[in-house]
Amino acid sequence: MARVRIRGIAATALTKLLMDKGHVIVQASQVIQQRFNIPLNIAPADVTVKDGNEDELVIIGFPQEASTILDDIVSVLEDVFIWKPRLNLYSVITGRVIETRNGSCLIELPYGIIGEISNCKWSPGEKVIVSIAKPAVKPYERPRLTTNIRIVGEYVSLIYGSQKISISDHVRNEAKRRELLATATAAIMGKGLGVHLRSSSAYAQPDDIRREIEVLEEKLKKIIERARNSTEPEIIYEGELVAVIGLTSNVKKVLDEIRNTVIPTVPMHHSLKSYGGSSSDIVDFAEVLIAKGCDRNIVADALMDYILNKLRNTKLIRLIHIKPSGEVLRLTPGKIEAILRGQDGYIIRLKRVFRGHGVLDALNIEKKPGDYSETIIETNKWYIIHNYYRSTGEYLGTYININTPPEIYQDQIKYHDLVVDIIRRPGEMPEIVDKEELDKYVEQGIVPKKLVAKIEKAVNEALNKLKSQP
Repeated sequence: MARVRIRGIAATALTKLLMDKGHVIVQASQVIQQRFNIPLNIAPADVTVKDGNEDELVIIGFPQEASTILDDIVSVLEDVFIWKPRLNLYSVITGRVIETRNGSCLIELPYGIIGEISNCKWSPGEKVIVSIAKPAVKPYERPRLTTNIRIVGEYVSLIYGSQKISISDHVRNEAKRRELLATATAAIMGKGLGVHLRSSSAYAQPDDIRREIEVLEEKLKKIIERARNSTEPEIIYEGELVAVIGLTSNVKKVLDEIRNTVIPTVPMHHSLKSYGGSSSDIVDFAEVLIAKGCDRNIVADALMDYILNKLRNTKLIRLIHIKPSGEVLRLTPGKIEAILRGQDGYIIRLKRVFRGHGVLDALNIEKKPGDYSETIIETNKWYIIHNYYRSTGEYLGTYININTPPEIYQDQIKYHDLVVDIIRRPGEMPEIVDKEELDKYVEQGIVPKKLVAKIEKAVNEALNKLKSQP
């Protein structure tokens, strides 16, 4: 059981999910208190769950509790990407300098990880004591290091290497801010330490702050002593876990249904709310209709018709391709050629004309200006088909991207790439590519093993469809 603070678009669904798992919701917003008929619990949070970027949830907190919350959320949502660093935020580490570059140093850390620190005056081979200022959450990131050592408590963080006193912007009451800052200042005066008052300090009394600073000060002394005696790259203090969950279209559908058990919720709620703008207002209106007795499925159909009509009238449709690495690619946009109603969703046909030179994906065929793709997107399929042609109409080949069912917006189509692709060159049999890359992401824990079976099913379905075409 963990104490969890939840903020953001998915707060209602996640509150329901985590309460059902037995966790305690603390510092809940007034809306959440009313929806769940729970009193305000002012206890400090072990873990915070909040919005990250447009399609992400961030989980941050004490490592054991944060890992539990991450596992509990993933066990229900399933079709997610999971990004989790090997070295946590604020973890204290002994490392070794391996290279200096223009005033910066590259530091060898545990697990063979290389971190970077600026304003470095060390020499290669020196042992150093550093902390993670910015963890490498996603595969393409490198940890950013600092010599400041921060020990995290429930209400405050104590900092060695800085004498700065700061307070969270989430503590908004001016009288409380002054009281907390005065208490923290007096508690560390003359000790050469810094303090950051965390958001939970808004509910703390001065004695809570003083006691925690005393406890953290003793803990800090032991950590520094152990670090000085360490001879190899070693984790001395775990810090805070920061994990990120990538929210696919299927995950947002699950969140919609969980939320609907608490308050009337239109399908596509979390998808359109994350997109923001006028889409958010349309969702609010749709849910007023449902609350007044309108059939939920009819309202959802009307909402989709509205979005598709907007899509038809958009000059160029953007394609947003989110990779398991966390990188976001914006593919060549396209014009709508047709939107058809299929057996279990909609079929959207785009024509994407290429303006520059290059290479056509895994087909390894030269791309020339004027070449184009006939792109076929089915709203409930786990793949997108790209048929490539020269400007003369000559067929160049087919590329099928395996991905989560796409999210349809008024001016863009977005999906999460699942790495494996299928290609077919003229006169050749279809070929599955990039399976090894998927295996790597599964091994790293980014793509859950449960998702692999769905990927394999999508590959087989797409292969059969391709073989049935001339």
